Amino acid sequence: MALEMVVPNMVCDGCAEKITEAIKTVDSEAKINIDLPTKHVSVDTEVSLESIEQAITAIGYEVEP
Repeated sequence: MALEMVVPNMVCDGCAEKITEAIKTVDSEAKINIDLPTKHVSVDTEVSLESIEQAITAIGYEVEP
């Protein structure tokens, strides 16, 4: 399933890499697309939105729908 979210405090490529790594800890097969200028994250995964959000917030980032 495709999940869409905004991570407002993602500001650089390093942030995007950390978020990608966090998502991969929950679902190593997830397909992730990050648009840094718009702070938009798309994840194609079988894992719940809640699990993805928890992985991102656990490393210090905010998540908005």
